[in-house]
Amino acid sequence: MKSILLAGVAAFALAAPAFAAEPAKPEAKPLIALPEPNVDFLGAGFDYAYGAKFMSDYIVRGISNSAHRPAGSVYGELRYGWFYTGLAATNVTLATSPLAEVDISAGIRPTWGPLTLDFGAVYYAYPSNHQQWFIGGAIPVTTFKNSYTALPTTAFDPSYIEIYFKPSWALNDYLTLGGQLAYAPNWNRYNAHSLYSEINAKVTPFANTDYSGLSISGAFGHYYLGMSDASYGGSYIDPDYAFLSTGILGTKGFKFASYNTWNVGASYNWNVVTLDLRYYDSNLTRAGCFLNTSDPSGNLVASLNTLTGQSSSSWCGSRFVASLSVDFSSATFK
Repeated sequence: MKSILLAGVAAFALAAPAFAAEPAKPEAKPLIALPEPNVDFLGAGFDYAYGAKFMSDYIVRGISNSAHRPAGSVYGELRYGWFYTGLAATNVTLATSPLAEVDISAGIRPTWGPLTLDFGAVYYAYPSNHQQWFIGGAIPVTTFKNSYTALPTTAFDPSYIEIYFKPSWALNDYLTLGGQLAYAPNWNRYNAHSLYSEINAKVTPFANTDYSGLSISGAFGHYYLGMSDASYGGSYIDPDYAFLSTGILGTKGFKFASYNTWNVGASYNWNVVTLDLRYYDSNLTRAGCFLNTSDPSGNLVASLNTLTGQSSSSWCGSRFVASLSVDFSSATFK
């Protein structure tokens, strides 16, 4: 009997390590990941990112900045903790024929676990412009002022500053929600206020699988554009532009067309390469598009329409766009 008890104790002792070696089951991830507020401004240390993008069309907030032609861009960003500064350059086709669009940005990007808060400012620079002037007659628009009655259709330099807030919340591995508020006190140097507001979402249907690089995303935004300086004349968007608040005939300036814009598309990321196929559209009319862009192709019709100066542009409207981007960061080489 004693030998049987000793044998049982020995068997239990030998089996105990096996039971202890069983790995603990991982905790289930929450359905919604909650923000983790902190003040670790510099904890992330130094980081950088750079890359290039090739697009069949360069569409910004529903308007083509490349006249529906292919475009390319390069960018670089330096980060230290939450702070960052960036530089990007894109070839464009705009009314003033600038050499390029150069974006210079800086801001602070707190990371609270799944929640990222991005506060910053960007300077949109358009070097080497040719201001457009409306003079009427046989040559309705020129790049120089040759009459005291001529009105500018563009600013001498459309470069301007915009401040923004871009939050993003990764609720879980499958869904990320975001938004954007961007305000410019002097949009395109017309002395017009602008406010862009947007909500967006991204779904990763095959997260944590071999196909996790596939995602579907979309955005809906509203672009409010205000009234320009009176030196740019009146606007048919605002029928009462010729009357001051006192009722006396005069001018209030040039009222731009506000509008809604949206996009939806799918992208696939493989290592450092991302392919994106996207549909863009807006409710901006062709007349409103000409008003906001000063598209030179509409100048002749505008000069013939002497009552309102109304014309049209094809730089807005629905469009499918394909893009291929290559992105690197310090993590790429670790």
